[in-house]
Amino acid sequence: MMLTVVRANGLNGGAGSLRDPVEPDGFSPTRASTRVETEFDDVRLVLRRWQAACVDDALPPYEELALGSVGRFADEMAVVRIAADREGFILRAGPRFGALAGLAEPAVSLSALPFALQRAVAGAIDLSRLAAKPRLTLCRSIVDGMVSTVEVLALPLSCRWPGEYFLIFARPRKAQVDLARLLINSTDEGIMALSALETASGEARDYQILSMNDAAARLLGVSAEAMRYHLLSETCAAQRLTDLLDRCGEARAHGVAAPSLELEYELDGEAISLQVGVAETEGLLAVTLTDIREIRNREMLFRSLFDDNPVPMYVRRADGGAFLNVNAAALNLYGRSRAEFLALSIGKLVPGTADRPAVSGERFVRHRTATGADLDVVEYARAITVGGQPAMLSTIVDITERKRAEERVSFLAHHDPLTGVGNRTTFSQEIEDAVATAVAGHQPFTLVLIDLDDFKAVNDTLGHAAGDSLLIETAARIRRLLRRTDLVARLGGDEFAVLLRGALGRNDVETLARRIIQTISEPHGYEGHRLSIGASLGAAMAPVDAREAGALLKCADLALYRSKRDGKGAFHFFEPEMDVEMRERRALELELRSADFDRELELHYQPIISLRSGGLRGFEALVRWRNPRRGMVSPAEFIPLAEETGMIEAIGRWVLDEACRRAASWPDDLIIAVNASAVQFRQGQFAETIRVAIDMSGLDPSRLEIEITESVLLADTGANLALLQQLREIGVRVALDDFGTGYSSMSYLRRFPFSRLKIDRSFVRDIGSSRESMAIVRAIIGLGANLGIDTTAEGVETGAQLELLRQERCGEIQGFLFSPPVDSVGAARIIETYRNGESKVA
Repeated sequence: MMLTVVRANGLNGGAGSLRDPVEPDGFSPTRASTRVETEFDDVRLVLRRWQAACVDDALPPYEELALGSVGRFADEMAVVRIAADREGFILRAGPRFGALAGLAEPAVSLSALPFALQRAVAGAIDLSRLAAKPRLTLCRSIVDGMVSTVEVLALPLSCRWPGEYFLIFARPRKAQVDLARLLINSTDEGIMALSALETASGEARDYQILSMNDAAARLLGVSAEAMRYHLLSETCAAQRLTDLLDRCGEARAHGVAAPSLELEYELDGEAISLQVGVAETEGLLAVTLTDIREIRNREMLFRSLFDDNPVPMYVRRADGGAFLNVNAAALNLYGRSRAEFLALSIGKLVPGTADRPAVSGERFVRHRTATGADLDVVEYARAITVGGQPAMLSTIVDITERKRAEERVSFLAHHDPLTGVGNRTTFSQEIEDAVATAVAGHQPFTLVLIDLDDFKAVNDTLGHAAGDSLLIETAARIRRLLRRTDLVARLGGDEFAVLLRGALGRNDVETLARRIIQTISEPHGYEGHRLSIGASLGAAMAPVDAREAGALLKCADLALYRSKRDGKGAFHFFEPEMDVEMRERRALELELRSADFDRELELHYQPIISLRSGGLRGFEALVRWRNPRRGMVSPAEFIPLAEETGMIEAIGRWVLDEACRRAASWPDDLIIAVNASAVQFRQGQFAETIRVAIDMSGLDPSRLEIEITESVLLADTGANLALLQQLREIGVRVALDDFGTGYSSMSYLRRFPFSRLKIDRSFVRDIGSSRESMAIVRAIIGLGANLGIDTTAEGVETGAQLELLRQERCGEIQGFLFSPPVDSVGAARIIETYRNGESKVA
């Protein structure tokens, strides 16, 4: 027997009564009415007798009511006494009350009652004591599998003995509920109890349905009540279900646990999928039918999303074991067949990983393909169930290219994209750190700046691709000469820097510098060309030369400037006097910027002599600067400075104006030659400057000769040739100066008809002692004769040189043998001498 509390109501409350509440007769108007919701007429009789026993509103005496008028209900009643500060006690319980409460003895404490009945009795007593009237509560009682509602009525009594007395009446109501059926029908899983009907040989020929719940009836398309005690063969899908049950019987006969099987059939045109479970107890079969259509649909959806998903996915056992499934996208990513992949261990896919339980969540990991290539991936793993066993579904996102791009971005942030060496940003940070370390006395170092000689000529003549190839090779050659701890960086253009860590001596640094110069100067092949350049280097040492990064860079730059000034392939350490020299150079620059050209600049003229006639051919104008503070400043000092600062254009304009003005006063057969720099050509206004100078002076354009070097033509050759053509249209002559010292002299002669070739003084100086120089001079003169171009030899200083040039039929000569550059007065004197018939070429 089991009791369960359903609700506790006062006599004025509650629900579910089958008849109207009873109000006992004869109540005093001063006492509230007693209304009890009860199902039983004899309970109403008890209430009327209790009311009748009340005298002058006093509670009925215990002896009169318990032993008298309600004695015939004693089997269903119990007498309870409540003593002060003590637990309630049942003095006597009738047999039917005892059976309902499951009491072994007729006299026990209230706490011995079943929990639900105890609460109902205690509740009724509390309500009754409070109202001084009978009160009713309800509780559920489970008897033989049936649930009944028990009425518990407490009637208060008076007694001459100490304590409070109550008469407790308890009776189950008639309505009952089949608890087992209620529980079975509360589930969506079909449940049947079957009994096998066997043949004489002991084989099951059919199954009798002893019971089935509503869910089983619905799944089989029958009525549960109608099918009770009928045969299973009368249901839908009977044959398939019978076959499954027979297979389970065979398994049990062989001592094997009954398998969980699946059943599929159609019911009213709808496909039904069930999972069938069978358990046997003393010959009875308990069969469970689980509708797995939704599970199947989810599995089909999952399989579709898995198999056809373009994102690589695989499933492996949660304990870190074998792979269970893999989709086509993953097979394509890893380059494996399905059989190969499912046979893999996790260590083959993730190198260095042992078979251990899989972990859900997101992680970055490196996977390996069938070809051995590594992939950077993000793996998103989550726990699932496959075949009732825990598994892990992994979704793979290949981020190899993204990571490479990120690494490339990071690399480019710190490296030169062309050569792969450090960039200016990296170099600046490294040198800041290195200086701080050196100043702290921990590690001195040396900074070496490298500037490539003749790089611009290669870049301009063969194009930027050739220049890039040369820069890449140069960076690689430098790196091969350095230690792993050293740093090489490209600062921009053709300028590199090397940071040599550690306390290297000056001899070691110089030895390395010489090796760098030698290595860079070795020819580099590019598309059939042999490219040759040189390098100038300057070095400064920290913390000896400077204790700040900016100051150290300045020191190394000063040393590099000295090397470049000394010529190609030079190396210098920083010396303190270099800073003094640089300050002096800056002071000279300021003075040049503020110079009054008309007062400080002047032209000197060196005569050009014709070897054929012995007469004066003209003059070459050479600018001089007479500085008010310094005196005469060499052109070798201020002309390069003017080109670097951009002042050469203004100086060149002044020279042209002055030279044309002066030549206009000379005899008409004399020419004036004026040098032009590459900077003037790049300004784009050079032709107009010449046109203005000619117009202002009135000089015949044919008497003006512009001398250019090959360096003028190297940059933007097409534009420069177009400018030369403009000069020709103006009518001026164009001479190619220092011929033979450049890279592509012959190509220029083919593309533009120069008026004159000037043989560089370096060849003229050695023609008496060097067969090579003599051969070059002879070739230039022969080339000019064949092309119809005059040749002029510069730097003629001896009679022997003059005689050799005469023998080779050189057209014109210049040099100290005849006259150094002279001022305008000296030029006038030379003109007068030659006009008087006195020849200087005997």
